[in-house]
Amino acid sequence: MAREQTPNSPAPFYQTKLGEMYLADSLRVLEDRVEPVTVDLIVTSPPFGLVRKKDYGNVDADKYVAWFRPFGELFRRVLKPTGSLVIDIGGAWIPGQPTRSLYHYELLIMLCRACGFHLAQEFFWWNPAKLPTPAERVTVRRIRVKDAVNCVWWLSPTPWPKASNRRVLVPYSDSMLGLLKNGYRAKLRPSGHDISEKFSTDNGAAIPANIIALAHTRSNSFYLPFHRDRGSAKRAAA
Repeated sequence: MAREQTPNSPAPFYQTKLGEMYLADSLRVLEDRVEPVTVDLIVTSPPFGLVRKKDYGNVDADKYVAWFRPFGELFRRVLKPTGSLVIDIGGAWIPGQPTRSLYHYELLIMLCRACGFHLAQEFFWWNPAKLPTPAERVTVRRIRVKDAVNCVWWLSPTPWPKASNRRVLVPYSDSMLGLLKNGYRAKLRPSGHDISEKFSTDNGAAIPANIIALAHTRSNSFYLPFHRDRGSAKRAAA
């Protein structure tokens, strides 16, 4: 829910009956235009703490948590108790050595311990189209494999955000369809899991895993044509 606009408040850049878009400092927009405890969902993919600087600007990994904390505090203020904060964030390498930064994990811990969020679940976005970087360690020295996963933190102000996995079901695999057709013998697995008769119940679709396998470079998807038609193909392929 937006607050009443004052002379110093950021003005909407674009708006329809469905909502408003702002081209402004996001901290100011959250402070001046969003009422506390009114937001159901925040989805963000902030600039990552990368060693290599991007044109849009990004903070060094060692300063990232302090830079992000004001955002976390405002996110916490505007979200409803049943709301969710979803952050897509990639990892980074420590400058000058072939080891990984912990900044995105430190960010998660800060949001939970300092800003009062709960970790509802972690997801991992596997992008099979990612380039083999950093090239020096992956394709030249051959001492590492390519980094092709982003972390997606699903956070909430309380342990019980509004959610239902029935809204994200996926088609059954061929093996599961065969199991449903031919039946399944209930048994206790060596791992200790008790696979009961309920396992063969047909629920219409399967519950997805917390791994998202999706490339953003597929020519037959809507993503690239959408941006190419609007003159932003370079940005879409970045």
